[in-house]
Amino acid sequence: MASRLDRLVTILETGSTRLIRDTAVNQLADWQKQHPDELFNLLTRVVPYLRHKEWETRSTAAKAIGKIIENAPLYDPNSDDASPPEETVTGDGNGIIKKEEQKDSILDHEDRLSLDTLDVASILKYGRPLLRGGTVDLALAALDPQKRLAHQQKTLIGRLGLLGRVVEEDEMPVIPEHAISPEAPNDAGGSTNGFGRQDSIGNESQGLTQDESKLSSRQLNVLKRKRKREAQKAAQGKSGFGDLTLRRTTTAGSDGIADDTPMPDADSKKNGKMSDYFSLDRPTDVDEDTKVVSEFKGPVLPIKSELEINENMEGSEWPYERLCEFLKVDLFDPQWETRHGAAMGLREIIRVHGAGAGRRRGKARKENTELNRQWLDDLACRLCCVLMLDKFTDYSSDTSVAPIRETVGQTLGSVLRHIPAQSVYAIYRLLYRMVMQEGLSLEQNVWAVCHGGMVGLRYVVAVRKDLLLQDGDMIDGVIRSVMKGLGDMDDDVRSVSAATLIPMAKEFVMMRRGALESLIHIVWESLSNLGDDLSASTGKIMDLLATLCGFPEVLEAMKLSASQDEERSFTLLVPRLYPFLRHTITSVRLAVLKALMTFANLGGEASQGWLNGRILRLIFQNIVVERDQDTLNMSMELWAALVRNLAKDPAVLATEFEAHVEPLMQLTLHPIGVPRHPIPMNGSLFQKPSGGTYSVAGVAPTPSRRSSPPEGERATKRRRKSTKVDDTPPTTQTHDVDGHMMQGDVDLVGMDVLIRSRVSAAKAMGLIMSLVPPSNLASYDSNILQGLTSPFASTQLAASMVIDEYAKNCATSDAAGRFIEPLQKIIEQERPSHYRDLVSYVHRVRSQSQQLINLFRDHGKVSHNKLPTLAVVVQGEPEAGPGAFSVANAEKVVADDFDRLKKAMAPGQRLIALPQLNEARDATVSAIEEAKAAKEARDARIRAAAACALVAMKVLPKKPSPLIKAIMDSIKTEENQELQNRSAATIARLVQLFADSGRRGPADKVVANLVKFSCVEVAETPEFPNHAHKTSVILSMQKEEDRVDHPDAAKFAREAKAARITRRGAKEALEILSQTFGPDLLTRIPSLQAFMEEPLVRAFSGDLPAEARDPENTFGQEIVDAMSVIRTMTPTLHSGLHPFVMRQVPLVIKALRSDLSVFRYMAAKCIATICSVITIEGMTALVEKVLPSINNPLDLSFRQGTIEAIYHLIAVMGDAILPYVIFLIVPVLGRMSDSDNEIRLIATTSFATLVKLVPLEAGIPDPPGLSEELLRGRDRERTFIAQLLDPKKVEPFQIPVAIKAELRSYQQEGVNWLHFLNKYHLHGILCDDMGLGKTLQTICMVASDHHQRAEEFAKTGAPDVRRLPSLVVCPPTLSGHWQQEIKTYAPFLSVTAYVGPPAERKAMKDQLDKTDIVITSYDVCRNDIDAIEKYNWNYVVLDEGHLIKNPRAKITMAVKKLISNHRLILTGTPIQNNVLELWSLFDFLMPGFLGAEKVFLDRFAKPIANSRYSKASSKEQEAGALAIEALHKQVLPFLLRRLKEEVLNDLPPKILQNYYCDLSDLQIKLFEDFTKREGRKLSEQAGKEDKEAKQHIFQALQYMRKLCNSPALVMKPGHRAYDETQKFLAKQNTSLEDPAHAPKLTALRDLLVDCGIGTEGGESSDPLYTPIKPHRALIFCQMKEMLDMVQNTVLKSMLPAVSYLRLDGSVEANRRQDIVNKFNSDPSYDVLLLTTSVGGLGLNLTGADTVIFVEHDWNPQKDLQAMDRAHRIGQKKVVNVYRLITRGTLEEKILGLQRFKIDVASTVVNQQNAGLATMDTDQILDLFNLGDAGPSLISEGGRKDNIEGREEDMVDIETGDVRQPGKKAAWLEGLGELWDNTQYEESFDLDGFLKTMQ
Repeated sequence: MASRLDRLVTILETGSTRLIRDTAVNQLADWQKQHPDELFNLLTRVVPYLRHKEWETRSTAAKAIGKIIENAPLYDPNSDDASPPEETVTGDGNGIIKKEEQKDSILDHEDRLSLDTLDVASILKYGRPLLRGGTVDLALAALDPQKRLAHQQKTLIGRLGLLGRVVEEDEMPVIPEHAISPEAPNDAGGSTNGFGRQDSIGNESQGLTQDESKLSSRQLNVLKRKRKREAQKAAQGKSGFGDLTLRRTTTAGSDGIADDTPMPDADSKKNGKMSDYFSLDRPTDVDEDTKVVSEFKGPVLPIKSELEINENMEGSEWPYERLCEFLKVDLFDPQWETRHGAAMGLREIIRVHGAGAGRRRGKARKENTELNRQWLDDLACRLCCVLMLDKFTDYSSDTSVAPIRETVGQTLGSVLRHIPAQSVYAIYRLLYRMVMQEGLSLEQNVWAVCHGGMVGLRYVVAVRKDLLLQDGDMIDGVIRSVMKGLGDMDDDVRSVSAATLIPMAKEFVMMRRGALESLIHIVWESLSNLGDDLSASTGKIMDLLATLCGFPEVLEAMKLSASQDEERSFTLLVPRLYPFLRHTITSVRLAVLKALMTFANLGGEASQGWLNGRILRLIFQNIVVERDQDTLNMSMELWAALVRNLAKDPAVLATEFEAHVEPLMQLTLHPIGVPRHPIPMNGSLFQKPSGGTYSVAGVAPTPSRRSSPPEGERATKRRRKSTKVDDTPPTTQTHDVDGHMMQGDVDLVGMDVLIRSRVSAAKAMGLIMSLVPPSNLASYDSNILQGLTSPFASTQLAASMVIDEYAKNCATSDAAGRFIEPLQKIIEQERPSHYRDLVSYVHRVRSQSQQLINLFRDHGKVSHNKLPTLAVVVQGEPEAGPGAFSVANAEKVVADDFDRLKKAMAPGQRLIALPQLNEARDATVSAIEEAKAAKEARDARIRAAAACALVAMKVLPKKPSPLIKAIMDSIKTEENQELQNRSAATIARLVQLFADSGRRGPADKVVANLVKFSCVEVAETPEFPNHAHKTSVILSMQKEEDRVDHPDAAKFAREAKAARITRRGAKEALEILSQTFGPDLLTRIPSLQAFMEEPLVRAFSGDLPAEARDPENTFGQEIVDAMSVIRTMTPTLHSGLHPFVMRQVPLVIKALRSDLSVFRYMAAKCIATICSVITIEGMTALVEKVLPSINNPLDLSFRQGTIEAIYHLIAVMGDAILPYVIFLIVPVLGRMSDSDNEIRLIATTSFATLVKLVPLEAGIPDPPGLSEELLRGRDRERTFIAQLLDPKKVEPFQIPVAIKAELRSYQQEGVNWLHFLNKYHLHGILCDDMGLGKTLQTICMVASDHHQRAEEFAKTGAPDVRRLPSLVVCPPTLSGHWQQEIKTYAPFLSVTAYVGPPAERKAMKDQLDKTDIVITSYDVCRNDIDAIEKYNWNYVVLDEGHLIKNPRAKITMAVKKLISNHRLILTGTPIQNNVLELWSLFDFLMPGFLGAEKVFLDRFAKPIANSRYSKASSKEQEAGALAIEALHKQVLPFLLRRLKEEVLNDLPPKILQNYYCDLSDLQIKLFEDFTKREGRKLSEQAGKEDKEAKQHIFQALQYMRKLCNSPALVMKPGHRAYDETQKFLAKQNTSLEDPAHAPKLTALRDLLVDCGIGTEGGESSDPLYTPIKPHRALIFCQMKEMLDMVQNTVLKSMLPAVSYLRLDGSVEANRRQDIVNKFNSDPSYDVLLLTTSVGGLGLNLTGADTVIFVEHDWNPQKDLQAMDRAHRIGQKKVVNVYRLITRGTLEEKILGLQRFKIDVASTVVNQQNAGLATMDTDQILDLFNLGDAGPSLISEGGRKDNIEGREEDMVDIETGDVRQPGKKAAWLEGLGELWDNTQYEESFDLDGFLKTMQ
């Protein structure tokens, strides 16, 4: 069965989304953190995935390796240099080397490659190229991993081509094992036959003969079969690194190799030194062909076939040495996937641990640094070799990527971090040679090598920029390489060359002026050669050009070269950029515009030769079709720059643009369609960069993209430089990018984008019209005037906007006077009855009407001649005449005709047909309404645009109302924000015009309307009459609820949307007004001041006047509106007006204390906004005037107002509130236990948000303007907060009573923390690990508190410190335990156990408050809640409090009714299944702290659940991560959790505990029978000495022991009481096997659950969401049959989620150690079942930290030995020993006999919740195992947040959490061989890579 760890590792491969895979990675990393000794166990499992076929799996595996080793300590043998060096390796005379010193052959490879001597020429000439794949060498695959590695290392030199010739396959034979002769040659230095053969035979035979010669033939056959299987696996590419899991155990006899290995070869060590090992500067006298390798390093140790180093060498060398050996060989594997995986693996290892590579224990630091350099140099050489030999390129999508070279580049990047300067230079020189390929005698340049070198250089430049700046030679070299690269034929080389230069552009320009000219020339050249729009390098080269042109030096150089060479003039160069204007890649388009902008701003005649009509037209086309906002803005800027440049001579501008006016005007005025009915543009109006136009009307078919080019297409891709430089590339791009825009496709592009494009075009057109001489305007005008009378609504709109823009840009307002008349007509006259672009609406109306008529005919059987006929042509179609079908005809059909025809039907028909008829009629009516609404919206749009244009000409008619109405309607109803903002700006201008001309009336009227509009949205400005009667509620809390149900939800949504639009427009207009008038706003528009000030002065100067309370009176609403307007205006008011706002603050504060909820609500929102804008004065007022009243005990509305203000303040201010957090948090904390429920809820919500900000607060400087007194107060609060967030800072608490126990230090800290909670009336969860004494800590605190209250009461007699009892609620099995503990530690407290049958309880019911502590069980609490809840308790403690995890359970509801001063939950597992459980726990402690259940679901549970779902999108995953983070910060201060490992640090103690259980009824019955029957006989025999008597006694005892375990063990058929027992059971409806009769089994189950091993509830088997179990257990039984019961009853049926192994007498002796190894090495097995006899001997089971004895041995030694299986050296955790004992039976006596010293430790444990610093979110909130069932786990149907841009309200709903916009991850699922390019973009993103290097 696969263990959990195996499943986690499999998820690296099978995880369906990236989140799931990443979660698995993080879990593995956590595993490493929690079990540091498991490092190689984990790596061994993960590493094989580096060879996987799937890209995602490989990169996930690499990520996992990186994360795992990040949690491993860094290796530095010299960290404590004082330690004496180990003795060096010397062979003594008889050729025996002590085993400790004998290095493994692999570890000592000294054939390091050196950077200085690497022979590039040979490698390029003779090296074996690395392609996409190669054949699998079966003979090689058949070797075991160690041998395979050795073989591959030996043959590497040949494969790299360093032998100066091509080495063929058959020169590198693989020696299969069975061919080895027993008399293996001993002379290792002797001559070799062929390639490295001697070495293989020599080494391997010694390794084998020692190992295999001992095996029998059967074992040899088994071995052969295994090898064969491995070979087959290898052939499928599945070969891992062999059996990497075999651990060397220290168990005697399993070593498989004798202690001293004879070294037959000592003579090959000359003077104890290795014989001359292979180096690259080869001695001349050696015969090249025969003597290739002469090295020998002792025999291979076959036993050590895994990544971990030998134990006897542990720590003497870098731990990752082995792993890297494997990976370094894999770098040259013929399969590209293997190379890729190896490079990624090395990248991660070197990134984290590179600094330790190659270092050895016992060498001085200096030597080690040199070793480290050699090691890394060798790796760098190998990486460079891969860059030279790798030829694998993937032509995916529109770029080609060389994944191996890029990844190797990254690996090289991580090596570069760790190496000294001279090595960096050496690497640089190698790469430089690869790029330049000079002196390498190659027939032609090899682009792949050049590309590889460039990739390498790119990482050198990026990672070691520091060295670049110091070394001129290196900079020159890099620049030479880049220039060569940019001029390369190959697109990829160009791309990577440009990318290399960008990070160092500045340095380049500063340090190398001279090279500028040639570089610029090369850049331009490469642009003109970019043949097709598929050239991926375009963007990079553009970016480089734009970056370079940003430096004035560069531009100077260009001007200089232009003056010398006609070819280089800007006139010819700049047009080379034009083809890229409509490039398919957005970044390229933006780069071109930036570059053009640079040139446009150069000024001077020389540089402007290219400025002509053609570029204007191309840019204008850009504006019309560009969808990307940034690119559009850039196009607009460029347009303005170009036009203004040309307009220095207006006549030139006019003539240049003359030819283009007509087509561009047509494009500007082109109508916009409606969804599903686009109106395509005319393609022939677009000019190509080359000068032609598109022949096709509409849009050319988009060429379909193929993911990989068919044969022959590669030729065009890598075209050699063509002889004609100037042929303009054939562009098909426009259609590709702009197809949808040119089609006018509303559905795909979106209405807003199309409108934006028309607005931009109008702006562009208006600008140029204003700069052309008026005499040239005729052609413009004729188009515009036609547009104003066009049948298309959108054309009329565009024409009006062009006039508007033209008028705005004109120098004099009357320049555009010629348009006044047509515009006024638009406003004042009727609009046409239909528009052509809305004709589809009328069509729909007609078809609906026709359907209705047809229904009358078919269902109503009305005769043909009575039916009305509808015209076929509808109005709006070009050929429609006056008789065409119009909406009016349809209205007649649904009204008069409908009634007439209904009457004409036969009554019977009427009954049948009416329902259908009514339905069809409703459909027609709604179609009519829709058509009318669309038409009205267009009418309003056009009127508003015309009015805007008139205002722009400063035309103020005598009767201004039509003009004002036109604009106001737009503000009120315009859905398109851009158009609405235009109207808002105009209305502001209009008010200004009125004010300037002294017409006060219209101005005031407009402002009054705007004010009214700004208050229409109910969500922002409540309606006074609805709320006038509410006094003691907090409206903010209600508003949360209000959002839920409305009788007519659709209608409500429509109204809300309309109100939101209106408020948006009015707000915009008011803001523009306040910007326009600045400080004079209120003097110029006094009515605005009146709206804000008067109602407040009237209402709050004295007592609240009666009419302010009257819902019928408008005054109440005016007060609310006044505060709403202040709130709207404050953010944009000029700072000169802030004093006016501050003058209103005292009045607002009075409103905040009003007894009317609605005033408090509005005042709270108002003051929050004021504080966020005028922070210093506002917050000072708040802290001094408002906060003190939060503690006003008498006046509820004071407290409610203040807390509501704080709530809104947090929502509005966001991070700006930081400096004031400290002032707010304590007042809020105080209100979390307010008597008023609403205050409690809102306070806990606010506190939750504030507490997250506290850690950030400390570093912030004091806010200005606070008084000394306030600052002093703040320091007091600070200490409190520090303690809240970091239990370590809590003041030590002297326990005032005599507790009879010595507390360990962490227990004292726990008591300090409990006291801190007590002091501030907070409540919390103590969730220490098992066995750390939660009970004891609680008793200390409760006893102390009782004592302190008694003292206080004696002094003051105050009723709030009167004597109160405390209540402990615990599971029934623990009630005795609590009594026992209290008696032991605090005997002075009186205890009552309120348990037992109802009769007993009844007697105690009324006496409960007479005692100090009442102990009861959850069941009793639930049943007797009426009796218990009538008492007031001091402490209520819920032991094992996770039992109230279900908020709906009766028990949960019961305990929540209890009234107490302090509440405390003890549990080892605060969360078992999902976060909702945590909510339930906190709902008991601090109701409302995590929000109402629904809010909690929306805010935490749903996002977390959704993100766990396998199909979650990146947005959902991010939301989930943020939610977990937020939840963690919020609950952190109220949880204290310590784990055993962290608190108990010596050889961890062994804690023995007895776990008692009581006999079941059946057991008692059988016991009694037995004693009756056998009692006398036994007592007679007891004294006898004879054997038989003893035998009998023993049998009797054995019977009783079995009976203690389970009646099923003794009740076999044939037992005399069998039948009678069966009858007894039948009555109860149970069977013998029922665990109810064997309390030990249920007790074992509970114990496993308490330890966190078992989890209750059907658990998903999905390993990701099974939390890492905190403990692992050994379970010992005496008898095998009992072991069976445990296995079948407890593990299989009760706790199916527990994975276990079993070891008893039935396991063959030779397999036992395997099981032990399996258990120790795979931490996902939770339990090992053993019998004492088998498991008690000589095994090492330190994997477990919990030992449970189900039965006990007479012999204490046996049990002690069994315990020490787990408690022995190597055990890093505390060992808990539990013994299950049946009370009052023989078992207690057995323990008495054993006389164990039992050191009873308290039931449960400790980890730091040591504050945010050390806490891992995952630790507390481990993974909530929601399995794969998806979001449906939590009921669906969340609110839709359709709140667009309103920061204030985002937070109302979200309780103050500000979401960061997410980085999207790419979801790449189910892709086969060719994957999505985003993988490359992510994997090879340079900035991302550099971040990981930090």
